[in-house]
Amino acid sequence: MIQRGFSLLEIMISSFILALGLLGLAGMQSTAVKSSVEIQQRTLANSLLSDISERMQLNKGWLKQTGNSYAINSLIDAELTQPDCIGSGGVFVNCSGEDVKNNDLYEWKDKFIGAHVVSATGIESGLIGADACIEADSTGKSMIVLSWYSTVKSLDAAIDSGSTSLSFKCGEASLHRRQLSVQTYISKSS
Repeated sequence: MIQRGFSLLEIMISSFILALGLLGLAGMQSTAVKSSVEIQQRTLANSLLSDISERMQLNKGWLKQTGNSYAINSLIDAELTQPDCIGSGGVFVNCSGEDVKNNDLYEWKDKFIGAHVVSATGIESGLIGADACIEADSTGKSMIVLSWYSTVKSLDAAIDSGSTSLSFKCGEASLHRRQLSVQTYISKSS
């Protein structure tokens, strides 16, 4: 007599193999979500670096004058307000270079914290636990550093306690800190 069908042992082994496969898929999904957040945060950081660099280039006339810079120790801790010379619709009315700088930093901070960017879930979506710092020297070189919280642990590249570099000082040191920095040059000549 020939028996047809599956035995209980075969069904249990097949179920076990299927369960392992589903667990693997769940793990991959978790990794994909973390990677997606990392990519979104890095893309936003790149966009913010470009934004402030372009704003500095546009205010080049004011930056050429001795002593003028966009230097800031902590964007998050800075108390920034929009200058009075900014009219309705964001129109500049008789603004000085200092007013333009103050407005640039005010608007940059707004973008930085995600004040006007709302995700599909209704949550403002700026950089997580972030800060930004800018240093400038008299030759026209500026160092811009963005620091934010990552969902993935890694070695903090700026953890050297003896360092006085802007990368070390900007943001809170942790195993989750990510940083992006750029050095830009604003020519002092025409």
